Amino acid sequence: MTSPEIIHQRSRRLSLSVRVSALLMLAAILPLIMAVAGSEFFTRPALTNQASASMATDAQTRVQLIDNYLGERLLDAETLGQVPTVQSFLSLPPTKETQDSINHALYALAAGIYRDKRYTTWALFDPQGHTRLYFPTTNIPQPHGQYLVPPEDLKAVDAGQTFISSVYYSPTGKKASVDIYSPIVTPTGHQLLGFIRASLNIDYIWNVVRGDLGANGAGSYAFLLDENGVRIADTDPSRLFHAVAPLSSSIERQIESEERYGSANAVPVLADSTLAQMRTAGNATRQITPVGQNGVYEVTRRTLSTVPWSYYVLSPLSSVTAAANQQLIFTCLIALIVLIVAALAGAIIGQRLTNPIMYSVEYLRGNTEALNALATKQRSAANEQTWVVDSSQVGLESVQYYTQATRVAAQRLTQIGTELAQHWHQLDPQTAKQALAQMIAAGQYIERATRLQDSSNQKLSTAIKVTEQVTEQLAAGATAATATAEQLEQVVNQLRQMVGK
Repeated sequence: MTSPEIIHQRSRRLSLSVRVSALLMLAAILPLIMAVAGSEFFTRPALTNQASASMATDAQTRVQLIDNYLGERLLDAETLGQVPTVQSFLSLPPTKETQDSINHALYALAAGIYRDKRYTTWALFDPQGHTRLYFPTTNIPQPHGQYLVPPEDLKAVDAGQTFISSVYYSPTGKKASVDIYSPIVTPTGHQLLGFIRASLNIDYIWNVVRGDLGANGAGSYAFLLDENGVRIADTDPSRLFHAVAPLSSSIERQIESEERYGSANAVPVLADSTLAQMRTAGNATRQITPVGQNGVYEVTRRTLSTVPWSYYVLSPLSSVTAAANQQLIFTCLIALIVLIVAALAGAIIGQRLTNPIMYSVEYLRGNTEALNALATKQRSAANEQTWVVDSSQVGLESVQYYTQATRVAAQRLTQIGTELAQHWHQLDPQTAKQALAQMIAAGQYIERATRLQDSSNQKLSTAIKVTEQVTEQLAAGATAATATAEQLEQVVNQLRQMVGK
């Protein structure tokens, strides 16, 4: 048997209700399948791009917060460096300081403390980096390792730059801070009088970075790298002050000499080559597998304008595509519900459609059986009727034959009797005996013909009875055919009602 025939037989095994239900399910689910396909090919990339753009916007927003904050702190230092009492104080040699000049300079430094509660110390230095004055007076400016003012910072101040130093960390106080430097010159701007330095805890920056934990989906995090690739802020404190790549020997020596992170030990490295490469790529977005993570993450890098730092936001790729996945799940859930509803509706409609058809099938099956029985009876009646016709013809021929034979025998007897009557006195005994013998033979012949004719009459009688039975069967067949025709008419009417015609 060929495969098409097998498929055809299998399809015939499915009931009409199942096929109607399947068609309704297909009609209901096909648009949803198209919607899912469209979502996968068109909506998913758009949602993914939207999520990436949202992450980039979040990174840019936090970079702006940090830049604005540090910009205001730089402005604080520049403003206080231009206060006349501060300039007057630094213009005096230490031997000519007066209490009045000291007090007025302290007022200016105190104003700096009130600008932000995160300031710890404001201090004035001469051009050589020697302390002239500081506030609060109880907070003596602390050296950074071997230097009160690191040589590279002193060089930058001499060049007239206002800047923010590298980050310093105090393991005892669990605080990170920066120093803000601003040169102080004479009103004419021709002579460097010294510089002002404000020490600022970067708790605000840490809070900004920590606020990014989980902000871009489950598992997302952020960190801030300084100019050397060291994590100076991180949503995970265990990664703080770890470099993303090995530092050069000169930078390593400089950090150790300043004890930037609380000791003279080397900076631990949490190597990540991709992040190290992104440090020189400007603002960028990539997909990587970060160190210490298993899955693929999307990372967005944004640089700060006030300091040579860079801000990184990382989110699992599954979180970036979460909106698209949720939409896909929601669409599939709707498809499942529609599929169930379509299946139930198809089953109900299929039952309503198939019940009249099944009734009609039962009627047709009964009518078929009746027609088959009727055909069998009519075939039997036809055979019997053929036999009756043949028997009747044979009986009729026998009756005709024996009737003719009886007539001939009777004529012979009449002839012999007439001759005997006419020539009785002339006949000799021998002739009379022969005539009597002929008469006896004719009588016997008539007797045999009569018996055979009686047998033929019985056969005709039987044929007549059979004919009556056949007639009755034909009448019953006609009645059954009429009933079957009426049932077929009912089936036709039901089918017409079902199809609406």
